[in-house]
Amino acid sequence: MSSTPEDENRRRLDRLITEARRRLAQEPDRAADVVRIDSALGRIRRSMARQSLGRRVLSELGVTDIDPGLVEVLHAIASTEAEEPGAASIGMVAQAMGVDPSQASRLVREAVAAGLVMRVAAPEDARRSVLRLSEFGAALMAGTRDHKLALLLEHFSDWSEQDLAEFARLLASFSSIARPSG
Repeated sequence: MSSTPEDENRRRLDRLITEARRRLAQEPDRAADVVRIDSALGRIRRSMARQSLGRRVLSELGVTDIDPGLVEVLHAIASTEAEEPGAASIGMVAQAMGVDPSQASRLVREAVAAGLVMRVAAPEDARRSVLRLSEFGAALMAGTRDHKLALLLEHFSDWSEQDLAEFARLLASFSSIARPSG
């Protein structure tokens, strides 16, 4: 009797599920903690998808006509410029933001139209253009970063210095699970 690709996929899935359940049953207390972490990460992911903090920051700064995604473009350009001056391109923005080039192109176009970003001739080749933050874009990026950090500092105000430092260390360590940008 021949096996179809669907049969093979189902058997593979069944094996993986069985193995995962076996591993979880070996450490039920740790598995319960991991469930709590997964639940918290889900809440954070949903909040980030809605760009809740970014929208709050922009609202409190009185800049409600700017989409939080454009602020991410500013950060991507600034970090690219810091690492490699004169190299900020749509491709680099796409890589830094972890989006496809067409989405990065649309966001950069919107940032240029909003006066946040300028296209300028590349220093080494005037036929090629690179992206630079406008004065307003640089000020907006710095202002949103500082205001967001102040809000986060306020959120952690009742944490001890030791707890905050430990959380920062653990979160940085945990973030290694995330794939690199691009």
